[in-house]
Amino acid sequence: MKKQKEGTSAVIAAARELLKKNRRTLSGHTFTIPSQYEYRHQWLWDSCFHAIVLRHFDAKAAEKELISLMASQKKSGMVPHESKYTLLGTELPYTSRITQPPLIARAVLDVYSKSRNRKFLIDVFPRLQLYHKWLEDRREVNGVLKVVDSNESGEDNSVLWDDELTIPLHKTYLRWLTTYVPFFPQKAAIKSVKATAIYADALHCMAEMAMVLGMKQYSNHYKEKSEAVAAAMTAVFKQKDGLYYSRTNKDKPIPYKTNSLFAPMFAGVLSKAEAKKLVGEHLLNEKEFWTPFPIPTVAISEPKFSAKGYWRGPMWININWMLHRALLRYGFKAVAAELLEKTIAAVRKSGFREYYNPLTGEGLGAKQFGWSTLIMDMMLKN
Repeated sequence: MKKQKEGTSAVIAAARELLKKNRRTLSGHTFTIPSQYEYRHQWLWDSCFHAIVLRHFDAKAAEKELISLMASQKKSGMVPHESKYTLLGTELPYTSRITQPPLIARAVLDVYSKSRNRKFLIDVFPRLQLYHKWLEDRREVNGVLKVVDSNESGEDNSVLWDDELTIPLHKTYLRWLTTYVPFFPQKAAIKSVKATAIYADALHCMAEMAMVLGMKQYSNHYKEKSEAVAAAMTAVFKQKDGLYYSRTNKDKPIPYKTNSLFAPMFAGVLSKAEAKKLVGEHLLNEKEFWTPFPIPTVAISEPKFSAKGYWRGPMWININWMLHRALLRYGFKAVAAELLEKTIAAVRKSGFREYYNPLTGEGLGAKQFGWSTLIMDMMLKN
C-alpha cells in the first residue's frame, strides 16, 4: 500500500512539473502549450483540460488559462480551436476558423469549484453566454451539434469521417485547408454524439453558474436547454440496438464502434439499465474496448482499427478522463478504478505522451503532452 501511494504521488508530482514547464506568457496572457516539442500555441480543449488539472494545485493559474483562451473569442462569439501564434516572439493576429468540442463551461465550473472566486465567474460568464449563443446559432441542428471539420471534432483523423469525405482529406495534412484558409469551403459536416454530449453537460454547467451568480432566469433557461439537448440526442442518435451513433451530413448513421458510444454517459443521458448494458456488453468486452491499456478510440473488432493510427485506435487520456467521470456518475466505481489503474500503468510505462498503443501501452505522438496530466484529476476524483 505504501509503495502504491508513493507511485501515485510520483505521477502527480510529474504532472505538476510538466504543466509548469509548458506555461507561456504572450501579450499579457498566460496559458499552457500542449507540448514544447510539437504544439506551441494555445488550443481550446487542451486549455480546458489543463485548467481542470491546474485547479488542484494552482487555481489562479487555472483561471488565467481560461481567461487567456476567452481573450481570443471573436465578436461573433466563436472561440477558435487554436490561437496565440507567434513570429519572433510577437503574437500574430490570426486564429483558426473552427472551434472544438464546447468544454469551456465545464472547465470554468470545475475551476470555480476549487477557487470559489466569484469575480472570475462574473468576468467569464458573459463571454460564455456569447459563445453558447454562437453554438446555438451556428452549430446546432435539430437540437444536436454538428461539427464542420474533422479538426473541429478534436479527433482529426477519426474513422467517423471516412464516409463523409469523398476525398479522405482528414487522413492527411490537407485537412488543415478547411481549418485555416479563408473562404475555403467547409462542405463536410457530421452530427456528433460526443460534441452533443459535451454540449449538454456544458449547458448544465451554465445553469449551475447562473444560479451561483443569482441569475435564476438564466439558470432555468440553461437547465431547460440542457434537458432539450439530451432528449434530442436520443431522438437523433439512438439506434435499434440501443447504441448512439453520429450521423453524416446526409443524415445517415455512422455505425462504427468508437469511444463516442460512451459519450451519452458523460452527459447523463442513459438510464441506469442502459448504462449497465453498455458497460457490460461493450466497455468490458475484451474483443471490443477492454484492451490491456483501455480504451481504444476504435473498437479492436472494427476492421478500421489501427493500434497506432492517429485517432483510429490508440488510447487517449482525455477520452479515458471523460469515461472515468461517466462511470463514477453511474456508480461503476470498481470499473472506474480499474480504468484508472490501467491508465496509470500506461503513464508509468511511457510517460505523458499524446496517445498510447492500447495493446502494449507504448507511448506515441508528442512527448510531455499536457492533457495527459488529466490522470491527476482522475486520481484525485476516484
